[in-house]
Amino acid sequence: MNDVLGSGRPTPRDRVRLDHGWLSFLDGGRGEPVLFLHGLNGNASSWQGQLQALAPQMKMMAWDAPGYGNSDVAGDSVAELAWVAIDFIRHASPVPVSIVGHSMGGLVAMKIATLAPDLVNRLVLSCTHAGHGLSRDGGADERYRRRLAELRDLPPEVYGERRAKGMLPAGTAGEVFNTVAQIAAESRAEGVAAAAWAIQTADLTPDLKRIRAPTLVITCDQDKVAPLTKAQPLLQMIPNVRHVQLAGLGHAPYIEDAPQYNAVISDFLLLDNVRAGVTGSGQSPTD
Repeated sequence: MNDVLGSGRPTPRDRVRLDHGWLSFLDGGRGEPVLFLHGLNGNASSWQGQLQALAPQMKMMAWDAPGYGNSDVAGDSVAELAWVAIDFIRHASPVPVSIVGHSMGGLVAMKIATLAPDLVNRLVLSCTHAGHGLSRDGGADERYRRRLAELRDLPPEVYGERRAKGMLPAGTAGEVFNTVAQIAAESRAEGVAAAAWAIQTADLTPDLKRIRAPTLVITCDQDKVAPLTKAQPLLQMIPNVRHVQLAGLGHAPYIEDAPQYNAVISDFLLLDNVRAGVTGSGQSPTD
């Protein structure tokens, strides 16, 4: 598998035909089955640092959400995205999976856990929230309308750089910045429009208390997109929840500091018994 850092080209995908159409994905490794769900500015390549480093421990699948990569569009609600993911899980794994969902992917992961709880072992909710709760009868807020206009009107590389600036702290290493920008530059307008509307209109707060899976919430203290304040409903309402805050990282911790991120998620996903917290340099556990 090619490393996305500095590669300058997307990694070739596999594809599977599901009820909604085609879904593209990356996979690798062997062991505990884990599904990775990327954020609004991502795609399956977001998870290269996990697909490679964790291969000895986990059988990993990273989807291109509907409308991303080579995946067909499949509706514009979190529930519709979750049903596609459920279909994919049933095709890809004979046993329940753990799910790592980042930002938008975290909303999809939470919805999967309530729609099909028997398919989910554990959840990692990374830099995410319960949705913005706007009425579907209204329109997207100005920030998302501007983003969609930029995606339509700007060269892809400029769009990607703008997204990376919004996701990463000042002073981020150039290689990390370029990787995040490159992945965002691959965004497709139809996918981003549907996913953005899903995030805007979702309110998963009533669902949180019904999540049965042991859950780890990851926040980052330099994340301006989904800071700790937005994760508070998750920490307060999910019954079996743990929290780790990563110091010095923004909205792409899986790329900014892949070794630390990998250690946190593997500790949680692979232990026989979920610990009361995860400690170590740069990590702040909260019960």
